[in-house]
Amino acid sequence: MATWSFSVIAPAANVVEFKNLHLNHYFLTVDPTEMAAIDAGAAGPGWIRTGFGFAAYSTLGLCGDCVPVSRFYGTPGLGPNSHFYTADVAESEGLKRLGSGWSFERLEFAISPPQGSACAAGVPVYRLYNNRWMFNDSNHRYVTSASERAAMQAQGWIDEGVHFCAQANVEIPIEKYSIEIDLDRKILPSAQCEDESVNLGGCLAVNNLPVPNLLVGPYSYPVSDVFTRYTGLSADRAYVPTRLAPDVAARNVFVQGDDLIWGLHIDSRERGPSPYASINPLYQMRTTTSPGAPDRRFFPWARGYPFETQLSFTAAVNVMRVNLRGPNSHAYGHPTIEFIDQKSGHHLYYTVLAYGTIAGGDFVAPDVATGKVIVGTTARDGSPFGRNFGSVTFSTPSGLEAGPSAQSRFGRFDFRVDRAEFQRILDAARQADPALSANPADYLVDNFHFNNEVVGDAEIGMNLYHVSLRVMRR
Repeated sequence: MATWSFSVIAPAANVVEFKNLHLNHYFLTVDPTEMAAIDAGAAGPGWIRTGFGFAAYSTLGLCGDCVPVSRFYGTPGLGPNSHFYTADVAESEGLKRLGSGWSFERLEFAISPPQGSACAAGVPVYRLYNNRWMFNDSNHRYVTSASERAAMQAQGWIDEGVHFCAQANVEIPIEKYSIEIDLDRKILPSAQCEDESVNLGGCLAVNNLPVPNLLVGPYSYPVSDVFTRYTGLSADRAYVPTRLAPDVAARNVFVQGDDLIWGLHIDSRERGPSPYASINPLYQMRTTTSPGAPDRRFFPWARGYPFETQLSFTAAVNVMRVNLRGPNSHAYGHPTIEFIDQKSGHHLYYTVLAYGTIAGGDFVAPDVATGKVIVGTTARDGSPFGRNFGSVTFSTPSGLEAGPSAQSRFGRFDFRVDRAEFQRILDAARQADPALSANPADYLVDNFHFNNEVVGDAEIGMNLYHVSLRVMRR
């Protein structure tokens, strides 16, 4: 009896597609380690993520009618430089025979087979063949997209019909930057978070507030609950500016959480001279180059992909508490991407209001602190500066306090900008700063962050997670 051994252990598997631009070959994998290696260039030059994929299973036991999918590679010196995937037992056994030109590598995933030429449930996965056997250059592609299927046929690939039935289509980021923060080291003043000599990657940027980088605890319940009631995040430790009794410390600025989820209490009681105070999970990109070193700067619209792309800013936000203590006070939060124009050297902020005590809207204005141009919008349908795929901007009125009789305000945001929309952002920004370049390809990302800010005397208690910037296929 055959025994099955899978290369992944997660209960569900996203099957991710890559393409080699030089070979015009396609490749599938469910192994995150293999994906990361390909992204890093370990498989050779020319490999990119296509943005396509589908959902399968990692083990047979999770799917009653699933079958294993065998992965083959062209036998060195005999077969093509290509991979092949099949769930057909007879086809698999034939390829395992000596002289077939193919070598069995492993079982890649489990998936439902079609019933004849159709899927009883799920999403049909079509197999297409490049018909280059005569050049020992055979390659197959597996697609769920009707438009991609038609495009491949137009290029001369042979449609071999439905070979798998996937759980669902999945959208695969082509590139992804997720904010992960080592709270023991990276709760810093904003200026340090944005200083490449101090920080690259994730950082918790504190602006005009005492920096809460002293770890206190662990506390047992009910002491730990004095922090939780402000942020909604259960944790037995907290980061505070100074060591105080827990009930006193909880009324001031503090942070909870781990690398990926943060409980934040922003309070203006001890703010500095500016009326603006904030705590912002931030990802600092590399914006400089060194002689002889690879250029690691991130130019979203100068990547050279053979298809249109878009930026996607994602975040999950749970606001528990908002209080305004003055007539001109405000509290709000918004994803922000800071761009640098390489032609003029000027900076541009792009913001999308997620929550707040203000109504928001579409606007162009210089930042009051830096003078850099801000182009702002709200998370909604119909914005001229992007498209909304998640929650819409929600109101957090003063006096909000989630508890047994009141709900928090929650949103899962995904706001996207393609090249044409970024062009509209630039056209608007150049009305305020004509020195900015009109060419999207001239702009690199300096950093992105989720700004949680109070103006005047106010507080915000919240938790925040899944903050990332992704390059997606358009």
